[in-house]
Amino acid sequence: MKVTRVLNLISSPVIIILFCMAACEQFCQSLSWGHNNWCMNECLINYAGGFVRRGFFGQLALSLSEITRIPANIIVIVICFIMMLALIAFFCWKSLGRLPSIIIFSPILLGGPTFQDFLIRKDTVCIVLFITCLFVEKSKSVLWVRNLLINIICIGAILCHEGFIFYGFTAILAVRYFAARESIYMSIVSFSPMILAFLLSSYFHGNESTAEAINTSLVKVWHHIEPNNTDIYHPSCAIYSLKYNFSNCPWNGYSLLWEINYHVYTPLAWVGTILLCFIYLLSTMQSDSKNQTACSSSMEIERGRFLVILLLQLLFISPLFIIGWDYGRWIFLWTSSSVALYLLGLNWSNPTLERATNTVIRCHQMIRLPWVPQRWHLLFLGIPLCSWSVFSYLQATPFGYQADYFLKLFSHKSLFDSIYPLVKLQG
Repeated sequence: MKVTRVLNLISSPVIIILFCMAACEQFCQSLSWGHNNWCMNECLINYAGGFVRRGFFGQLALSLSEITRIPANIIVIVICFIMMLALIAFFCWKSLGRLPSIIIFSPILLGGPTFQDFLIRKDTVCIVLFITCLFVEKSKSVLWVRNLLINIICIGAILCHEGFIFYGFTAILAVRYFAARESIYMSIVSFSPMILAFLLSSYFHGNESTAEAINTSLVKVWHHIEPNNTDIYHPSCAIYSLKYNFSNCPWNGYSLLWEINYHVYTPLAWVGTILLCFIYLLSTMQSDSKNQTACSSSMEIERGRFLVILLLQLLFISPLFIIGWDYGRWIFLWTSSSVALYLLGLNWSNPTLERATNTVIRCHQMIRLPWVPQRWHLLFLGIPLCSWSVFSYLQATPFGYQADYFLKLFSHKSLFDSIYPLVKLQG
């Protein structure tokens, strides 16, 4: 027990150090990310070929680049860096006395994009916009002002990535509905502009000519990043994938239903990952620091409320698990939006929410885990970006990420290249 207490005590500073190292390494590496990098490629999708899904963020970066003469990729990196700092500040501020720091910096929350190289992506931007909308909705501003601001912010988020509709729009609608500020039908009418933005983004999904036009507009940027790359004149990665839709996309989420890796059925591994997120988010909850005398029953209520939000958000975001296979990203969007929604709060006096909370509390009390969750376990938790495998799991852990980084730096071999021959020999 003493060893466990020591491990739990040192786990938080260790994971914060690993998080900071990984974030610094990723931002330094991102300076060389260009034409053949999915993250930078997606961030610079723009409107050079006409209106197209996910083009707003890239168009903004290009416009700022023309004004400031700063390369568009640097603007993307700076914006994503600011967004990550904003998320760290928000979660550390609001979770004080409610969730431990190890959760914030673990792969379950902000460690997800940090230990899997997607900090330079629109996900952090969209979560910041989501939190901004929650602040606006819970403000004392008059209804028409809140509607205007929320529509503007949400439309910006949807034009960055249409997936925002599944976890952002639905959550904001739920906040308003449970607060009884407006009927559900009137709320849908009030938020109809963002619904229209989603429909337009879905319809104008792009094609080969769109991809060619966007890539042509970025040739100077690609040449600046990779002057020796002769392939920059042809679309690749996220820009190339604009020609795909739900019917012809080769990497839809349901394509994973037949994957088996080293005798592990990968859909089961993803279900297990989501369950672990539930377990550690709920088991590490603390009593509010403003109320040190909180009894165990009040903690059960808080856990019940948090569980209700986690279940609701997982239900709302579930279509993304069918549309695409970036499950690690979807898990990050689910956990970060859920934690933000819990920290800012719903109207828990609503009868529907009261009944839901009581129901999940009873169900939660019936569950008995075969082990006692410990904080230090999070040091060895990995949530791969996509395509779950034993190797991608190891590389996604805080220690595995560092091992992979230094192996590539000094031996020019990845963690996979180093371990696979040993596994193959054993096999």
